[in-house]
Amino acid sequence: MLPFPFPRSAKRDLLCSRQNAERVAARLFAAAGGPISVVRTGDLLQPYRVALVPAHYEQVETVMVS
Repeated sequence: MLPFPFPRSAKRDLLCSRQNAERVAARLFAAAGGPISVVRTGDLLQPYRVALVPAHYEQVETVMVS
């Protein structure tokens, strides 16, 4: 059985990847200049997200600081 009630598209897989989260983080870091983190969410539909200030319970994968 699939973890989703529907098949995921290749586009969703690309947008949900860690590589995409790191690209978004790099763009925000270049624009804002402050610390940026890529965190693992544990959510199957959004496994990674970019955070300015990660919550204490989130698993930080990457941190960019100046």
